[in-house]
This record gives sequence, structure tokens and C-alpha cells, in this order.
Amino acid sequence: MIRTMQGAEQTGITWIDVMAPTPEELSNLAGTYGLHSMYVEDSLDPEHLPKYERIDDATFIILRVYGERPDRTGNSIQDVTRKIAIFTRGDTVVTIHRSEQPVLERLGRDHPREHNGDRCSPACFLVALAHEVLVSYDKPLDEAERSLNQFEADVFNPRTRSPDLLEIHQLKGNVGLIRRLMWLTAQVIQKFAGPQERASPMIQDLRETAESYQFYADQLLDEAQNLIAMHLAVASHRTNEVMRVLTVFSAFFLPLTFIVGVYGMNFRYMPELEQRWGYPLLVVVMVAVSLTIFVWFRRRGWLKGGVGED
Repeated sequence: MIRTMQGAEQTGITWIDVMAPTPEELSNLAGTYGLHSMYVEDSLDPEHLPKYERIDDATFIILRVYGERPDRTGNSIQDVTRKIAIFTRGDTVVTIHRSEQPVLERLGRDHPREHNGDRCSPACFLVALAHEVLVSYDKPLDEAERSLNQFEADVFNPRTRSPDLLEIHQLKGNVGLIRRLMWLTAQVIQKFAGPQERASPMIQDLRETAESYQFYADQLLDEAQNLIAMHLAVASHRTNEVMRVLTVFSAFFLPLTFIVGVYGMNFRYMPELEQRWGYPLLVVVMVAVSLTIFVWFRRRGWLKGGVGED
């Protein structure tokens, strides 16, 4: 579908939006607006990452908008983002995408303007579109932060089940993917702003926004990595606690088992067998051994999980 979203007479640019084009439609579009064949090839590639290219007086940009696709269940770039290809020459802007894009619909309704209220130029349109692309990552980053906070609380809460390490690893992978896209998008923004445009308030605000999103993704990625390390450390600590309890029980029952084993041997002549007080005496010895071990462990602090004094 090819439609004209804005006209140069009203807004300052002629915006042609192309959705789900066929190769033939793209070829006709390339002939009409002078698109390079390389641009056409990149427009048809659904896996292309954000990029910026300029040939003569034409500019070609690819951006990826965050938006989960119901027809896919993976977590790759193609599964959680959608590509928008933008071609500009003079006052003409052509956007190419495969499915509905809410960010483009919003731009079509709002009609972006220059900061001084003048009609929009192609650079102004690119700034507005790039800003909408960055804003689309708000929701996944906020959800990732909430999930990390919940995972961290569960890791240190003994009454709840610790989060699955695979869940944390998947969340780390999603945040790493967003971080990569934020870095590539920031590079695109850095390139399409010329020396004179970089001083404009719109470009400066956009660059600051891109840097803030990139810093946000970096911070979440570091937190995810730290959470994985904490999860492993807590799991190791809990394992050590279980082993400590088992060791304490073993220390109590090992000498008692030895005594019982000795007197469980079927020898005919054992001196204590004929003694009237042999059995009570043996019980007293076993209790004394247990009390001695208990007092020793208590003085060293092993029953509390601490490290005792030598």
C-alpha cells in the first residue's frame, strides 16, 4: 500500500508511506524518486540492523521500533522489533515498512514542526521519528527493571522460591539486545545530524535522549549480570548451610555409631556383657560424648553458622 501522509504545501515535506510493498512496487518507487538499488535491497531485508547511508543528495536510514510480534515467540531482534526504512531527498521523505506502525500513525496525526514553529524539514521529520523510536523502548526497559527488582527480592527472601536462573539469563539477553539497538540507533542519530544541525535544540535533545536510553540499558545489563552472580552465590551459600547441618548431625552420630558397632559384634566373650550396669553405663557414655560434642560446637560457634575462635 502506497499513500501520501503529508504534502509539502501544508507541512513543508512530501511524505510517502509504503507498507508491505512488493519488489515491483519498490522498483517503480525507486524509479520515481531516484532510490538507489542498494536502498531497495536493504528495504526488503527484514533482518537489517539500524544504519545510516548517504549517496549524493539522498539519505537512507533504517531504524527498528520495539514491538513484540504475536506471530513469533522468540527473543531475537526480528522477533521483538520492526524495521522502518526511511529515504529522503530534497523535501521528499519515503518510509517503507512491512506492517502497521503506530509511531508513523502518530507522526501523521501530530505533524511535527521545527522548534520555532515553522514547517517541518526532512531533518525535523527524522528527529521526530527517531524520538518516537526511542520512546518505544520505554515499556520493555521499565518491565525489565521491575523484573530485576522482583528477582533480587526473591533471591534474598528465604520464604519464596528463588527465581530460575534461566529466566534471569533470558532477561539479560533481552536487555543486551536492547542495549545493542540503542547503541546502533545512537550512531545513526550522530551521523544524520550535520555540523550545523548538531547545534539545534532538537538534535541536542534527541542525542541526550538516545544517551539516556543507552545508559539505562547499560545499567540494567550490569544489574542483570550482578543478579546472576548473586543468585549463584546465594545458591552456594544455601548448599553450604545444608552441608553444615548434615556435618553437625554426622559429627554427633559418628562416635555413637562406632560404639554401637563395637558392641554389636557377635563375640562370645565381651567383658561388659556380663556386667549388671553395663548397658546403663554405655548409655551414659554415649550421652556424655554427645554433650561434649555439643559444647565444643557451641563454643566454636558452628551451631549458629558463624566462624568460631580457635
